[in-house]
Amino acid sequence: MDDHASALPAGAETALPHTDEVPATPPAPTEPPLLRWPLTFHGQGSEYFRIWIVNLALSIVTLGIYSAWAKVRRLKYFYGNTELAGARFDYTADPLRILKGRAIAFVFFAAYMALYALHPITAIIAGLLLWLALPWMIVRSLAFNLRYTRYRNVAFGFTGTAGGGYKHFLLLPLLLIPSLGMAFPYVHHQQRQFLLNNMRFGNQSFAMKPVIGPYFLIYLAAMGIAGGVMLMLIIMGAVIAAIGGGIVWATDWELPSWLIGVVAVGGIFLAYALFGMIYAIVMQTMRVALLNVTWSNTRVADCQIESKIALLGYIKLLCTRIPLLVITLGLATPWVVVTLTRYRLQHTALLAPNDLGGFEAAVASYGNVAGSEAGELFDLDLAL
Repeated sequence: MDDHASALPAGAETALPHTDEVPATPPAPTEPPLLRWPLTFHGQGSEYFRIWIVNLALSIVTLGIYSAWAKVRRLKYFYGNTELAGARFDYTADPLRILKGRAIAFVFFAAYMALYALHPITAIIAGLLLWLALPWMIVRSLAFNLRYTRYRNVAFGFTGTAGGGYKHFLLLPLLLIPSLGMAFPYVHHQQRQFLLNNMRFGNQSFAMKPVIGPYFLIYLAAMGIAGGVMLMLIIMGAVIAAIGGGIVWATDWELPSWLIGVVAVGGIFLAYALFGMIYAIVMQTMRVALLNVTWSNTRVADCQIESKIALLGYIKLLCTRIPLLVITLGLATPWVVVTLTRYRLQHTALLAPNDLGGFEAAVASYGNVAGSEAGELFDLDLAL
């Protein structure tokens, strides 16, 4: 047995490939070697189906009131089945607090509809006020969800301010107007960096390096692929229509009008289905590519996050799972969600010292951090 491998802690892998070659110049022992701690997902589609179907049924019967409990059950299942270095994550939010936030959101929406019925001008004013409140709601919702996300009984957190939220989610998007939308990758990057740089685990902060160039490249590639595939489908549709029309003309067939209608409706439905499937695949693949870039350039404490989700493998999964969703009218959703989650997490890891030093420091100092959160006033989840 490899002596080095046998000395690794349980659940850890070497971060660098093993080699028998002796380096000409040994590295200076200034930093401890990093180990790879992969994430593991233990969830099963059949298990999640039981949670999913009960959540769906009770949410419908209670007119949405149960959705707060449904969210807690869903996140507790997914977090509780995600393992890192022998410990699992947890979600500990109180459903009543989530229900309170959703009730406030419902009151805002009901007030907007009432004002709209009263006069269109008042509806515009109410919509403007809601738009002004959106950055604050984003910050508070993220702070809420992270506060109740735990690992080794240590809570995550968010230190971003409402001012930062207004800068990144209200002012920065104004760049889209003069740039005709071309600045969207930059805006998205800045928003993601704001959110990550204000995240923390215990007393340890996350830090995302600027990766604006890759964001632009990913968006451009997605637009190019989507445009190319759509053009190809349009050409194929035109060719098929021309061939069909040519056959009918050459053979002098007299097709009944109902059959022409069925073929036309079927063709439109097929075109919409293909368009929806391509849109979903491109958007999901772009999202995963952005996740790879974002997380692979993010650190927390002395740990580097690694995200190497294989895009071709992910596209293959989407090509088989999305039609399954259509065929089963959505009943296969739990199996699809579990499969995609497992695939993403098995390609994600933490590169950390042998003893997960920064994480252990966060665990040791968590008592003081928890005490500082006791005075939090706006503990809301606004379902954003």
